[in-house]
Amino acid sequence: MHYILNGITIKSENAAKPEAQASKSVVNYLLDKKGIERILDFGCGKLRYSETLNKIGVSVTYVDSRVQLTRLQTIKGTKTNVVKYVADNYQGALVVPFEEIDHHKEKYQLITCTNVISAIPCEETLKKVLAKINDLLDSDGCAVFVNQHRNSYFKRFLSGQKRLFGHIYKGKRGYSYYGIITPDVMTKLLECNGYKVLKSWTVGESNFVEASRGKKR
Repeated sequence: MHYILNGITIKSENAAKPEAQASKSVVNYLLDKKGIERILDFGCGKLRYSETLNKIGVSVTYVDSRVQLTRLQTIKGTKTNVVKYVADNYQGALVVPFEEIDHHKEKYQLITCTNVISAIPCEETLKKVLAKINDLLDSDGCAVFVNQHRNSYFKRFLSGQKRLFGHIYKGKRGYSYYGIITPDVMTKLLECNGYKVLKSWTVGESNFVEASRGKKR
C-alpha cells in the first residue's frame, strides 16, 4: 500500500520480509494447525510463510495490496511477482488484491495477519483491515495477529515523527512507518472492532493474539 500523509509517501511494501526471515515461533504455531480446510494470509508480502501455510491447509488465499502482488521482486530466489509465483507453485491457491477485498465472499477457518498491523500508519485503513478480517472469518474461525513489541531495530524510528502506535522515519529508501504493537494494544484494537479475544501470549520479541468474531450488536 502507498500512504500519503502530510505530503509524505510511505510505501509499505518495502517492509515485506523474505522467507529467510521467517519467524520460527510463527512457523511452529502454524504447524500445530494441520488439517485446516481454508486459510487466508492477510498481508502475505513476499510469501514468507507460504510453504508452511500450504502444508497445513487444503486451500490458501493470499491478500495484499495490488502493487505488492504485481511488482517484480525476488521471491524465494526467483525474480517474479506474487501472482505468478502462487499460480506456478500452489495448485488451487488464490490471490486477492486488498483493493478488491470487498467483493471477496469466502469464509475462512484460519486467518493469519503477521507483522501487518504495525505497518499501517492510517487509522482508516487499519479499521478497514480489521473489519474485513472479521467479516471473512467463518462463524467458528480464528484470526491470529502476530506483532513484534521489542526490537533494537525500533530505536532508529524514535527520532522520527510520532504517528498512531509508532513513528514515521526517513531512511535510505524513503519514508517508512513502524508501530510497536503490544499484546494490550492489539487486544484493545480487536475488542473495539467487533472481535472476541480468545488468548494472547509472547514468544521472545513477538506476541500472538487469537480472536474470533464477536457477537453482532
